[in-house]
Amino acid sequence: QDSAKETSPGPWPAAHTRTLSMSFMFGVRAARLSLRCPTGPASRPSSMGHSLRCYSSRPSRFGNKKRTQVLEQEPEAARGGDWVSQSQVKEAPPTAAGAPATFPSYEQRQQQAGSQYESLSDGVVAHMRRVYATLATGIGISAAASVTAMATPLGLVHPLIPGLGAMVPLLGLMYTSKHTHSQTLRAGLFAAFTGLSGWAMAPLLLVALKVSPAIVPQALAITTGLFGTMTALSLFAKPGSMLRLGVPLGAGMLMLLGCGVAGMFVPVTSAWYPLLHSINLYGGLGIFTLYIAYDTQNMINEYEMGEDDHLKHAVDLFINFKVIFQRVLLLLMGRSDD
Repeated sequence: QDSAKETSPGPWPAAHTRTLSMSFMFGVRAARLSLRCPTGPASRPSSMGHSLRCYSSRPSRFGNKKRTQVLEQEPEAARGGDWVSQSQVKEAPPTAAGAPATFPSYEQRQQQAGSQYESLSDGVVAHMRRVYATLATGIGISAAASVTAMATPLGLVHPLIPGLGAMVPLLGLMYTSKHTHSQTLRAGLFAAFTGLSGWAMAPLLLVALKVSPAIVPQALAITTGLFGTMTALSLFAKPGSMLRLGVPLGAGMLMLLGCGVAGMFVPVTSAWYPLLHSINLYGGLGIFTLYIAYDTQNMINEYEMGEDDHLKHAVDLFINFKVIFQRVLLLLMGRSDD
């Protein structure tokens, strides 16, 4: 155990290796949040009964949304081939109570909606199943890459190399679309990202196995339990309630990124290093645990707005799962050392 604490693959100390691995995931998350789909001018309805609807890009209580275009198939007879004018909306017939028909307000919809689980449509449920199946596949690819790296000389490679390499397929995945690029290509980018991420975790897993072989399965079980709990919490909460955490979670993530980068340049013997390490460890565990609930409702909301890319949603959840697993693993290693 003493040798496991004092040594790690690569030229840097073990503490800097762990800090660098955690800082990389913060950078991945920041890059993922900063990338948005390009928007273009709205198109007019075609003559074949199709209409290209553009949702407003103005901010709402559900977060700042870029303009999303959704192609909907609608009967030409029901549409009449024309857009509904503002005068038709204003001159809507009165209701049974004598008042003009209006759309329900946000507060009224919140009172009527109940929980997020009760408002799920069949399309949302099918999309979530596809996302979680893709997530499970990505976790399996990451685990296989970690085992392969630990069993071969690839485990001696510094985690910075595969960590930075994972950014390449991630950027490729974010800047491609299921409507314009091959699904096989994008699935390969997802597999490459998860595989390189698992390779980057191999040095940390080697140290953990030297401390205690039972740590890795324990960390995996705890991470899976946290993931399932936060997913259930987001489904039984009010629709859109977890999306309000987007701004504070983003600010906390930037703070953790700064602490991780500062920890790389602060000597291990410095009095500031334990403080930075504790903020990075416990703060990251709490923030990315909340991110599971946020990303779950955000996935549902984006699907209802027309964004049905299951690979991008699976990437968000995969990053959360990996960061939480890393921190739980480090906590269990510290407890075993004590």
